[in-house]
Amino acid sequence: MSDLVGLYLRAQNLEQVRRLDEAVPLYERAVAAGFDAAGPYDRLIAIYTQAQEFGEVVRVAEAAVANVRTFDDKLAWYRAVAEGARESADRKGAEF
Repeated sequence: MSDLVGLYLRAQNLEQVRRLDEAVPLYERAVAAGFDAAGPYDRLIAIYTQAQEFGEVVRVAEAAVANVRTFDDKLAWYRAVAEGARESADRKGAEF
């Protein structure tokens, strides 16, 4: 098993027992290394969306477009997520 797969699986296990503070850095390491599977990107998008950290959603979605080997529909989804997060960030910024 590759190191990145192991990192992702460990992060998944930590997230399942609600230890996000430990899972997120592991997902981030996989993303930073250019992991080519959707898992860590999808989880970070979900986590950052729930936390309303839209800049992070954009960053992760754009990294997914650059690195994930997947179907065109999934890549289009990542692009749509990034655009939606940009719009949400703009609205959130306008509230202050």
